[in-house]
Amino acid sequence: MIELGLDWGIKLSFVQYIAKLPDGQASASSGVRPTETNGLFFEADPDTPPTPAGADAVYAFRGDVRFGGHFGMLYVRIADPWIVRRGNQAELTVLDPHEPKKAPRKRLVTFALSQPRSEGDIQIWDGTDVILTAEACSVFNDVYAAGERFESLVFAVHRGAAEGFGGCASGSGSTGCV
Repeated sequence: MIELGLDWGIKLSFVQYIAKLPDGQASASSGVRPTETNGLFFEADPDTPPTPAGADAVYAFRGDVRFGGHFGMLYVRIADPWIVRRGNQAELTVLDPHEPKKAPRKRLVTFALSQPRSEGDIQIWDGTDVILTAEACSVFNDVYAAGERFESLVFAVHRGAAEGFGGCASGSGSTGCV
């Protein structure tokens, strides 16, 4: 059975760089876990945010990934990603790494979406051409420039969420709905 969630490797060269640092650190908590392919799997968040104006759907995931190194000089946090779909294009937003409760969400990357494939009541989407946005360069301490390529991603959601309903039907009793 397909698990609802987001599978994303972020940027392999960045993760490898952290792993090679003498004081490199990485943590995954609150709904995210490492995968066998060196990626990260963010669980579907049952609390679906409202769909923004002009968007077809929003898919919420949860988890908190933190990277550190260089004796505290390097700090990268990617938390609670949301995917906002507009036709065959999408953007992934995250909590602001430094002011998660005050600042608006940051558009981290944009990407192209494939046509979804279905397995039962689940739709699976592939995101390709994943590109760092200008506003998210600061998330990576301005090491990467806008337009930098990141890893492709895959996410699975309930068909109702994929059709733009934003989540499960009221009273459906389903778990893991997005």
